[in-house]
This record gives sequence, C-alpha cells and structure tokens, in this order.
Amino acid sequence: MTTVTVPNELLAIEDWDALEETDANRYWELVDGTIIMNSFPTAGHQFVAHRLVNLLDAQLPEGLVALQHLGLTIEARFPPTVRGPDVVVFSRAQVKLDVARIDPADVQLVVEVVSPGSRRTDRIAKVADYQYAGIPAYWIIDPAAAEGDAFVAYELAGGAYKEVARGSGVITLERPFPVTIDVGALLTLD
Repeated sequence: MTTVTVPNELLAIEDWDALEETDANRYWELVDGTIIMNSFPTAGHQFVAHRLVNLLDAQLPEGLVALQHLGLTIEARFPPTVRGPDVVVFSRAQVKLDVARIDPADVQLVVEVVSPGSRRTDRIAKVADYQYAGIPAYWIIDPAAAEGDAFVAYELAGGAYKEVARGSGVITLERPFPVTIDVGALLTLD
C-alpha cells in the first residue's frame, strides 16, 4: 500500500508540479490550492472517452487534436486550480511543446464523462471552472442519465455558458467546430 502525505497548506502551482504521482489507482486535481483525489475512471468510462476521442479525431479541423486525461490550468495564480478533463480538444501545436498542462487559451472544447462520484462536480463546479477559464465549449456525457440528459453541450456566450444541445440521439453542432455525435452509439458498450 502506498502512503500519501497530503500537505497541510494550500499549494502553489510550483508545489503541484513538484509532486510525484503516488497512486496509479487514483487521479488527482488541484482546486484552489487543495489536492482533490478521485477514483480512477472505470473501464466503461474510459471506453466512452476513448470512443469520443476517435470520433472527434475523424471530424476535427486541421490544427486541432483530441486527447484524454490532460491537465488543464484553470488558474495559475495562488491558489491555483488544475483540472483533468476526460477529453480535451486543443491546438496541435501544444503537443510539440510537450507541456505539462494545457493553457485554456489553446483549448476549444472540454468533455467530462460523468461517473457516479463526479455527477455534482461535473454539472456544477466544473461548469463554473471551465466558464471562468474561457473555454469556448463544454460537453457533459452521462451514461447513467435519463435518455434526454445523456449529452449536454454548452457554448460560451458573453462570458457565460448557455446550453446549446441536449439529448441522446444524433446531435450536430457547428461550434466550436462542425461535429456530429451519435450519442446512443457512443454510449453502447458492445
């Protein structure tokens, strides 16, 4: 068993960067200088996120890439916040830089696949964080939600997110780039 020593003070971004990963069964975020420990996503959760990355890659315009589980700096100033969205669509140029975290200015879309323990965080706290960071689009995919709530898309307008799509069928969006998502097929685990 790995023992993790949690600091008893708020961390600066440099402190966060200096921490080593200590538990492969957990995944960590930094929220207002405080370490937040989450369970590592289940196989079904990761399958949905992986399938979404493949679907996005086939439709993304040149210069953008979709990847899973990257750090996203929401606020670098003290006390910092670093989130770990399930899927991030960002400028391909950042891949060449091999950065530790993605800057929100380079991000077009973040996606959270909801787990039983993340429902409130994904639907409330992360909406506020991604909106604050100026991320143009945020999607929530909830495999356990009622059929009409399995997919929700937000678009940043005037500094606030507005809902632009919701459902479980085929959804077509024009922003932040043209894309069509078959939500039912995305969530089918066979």
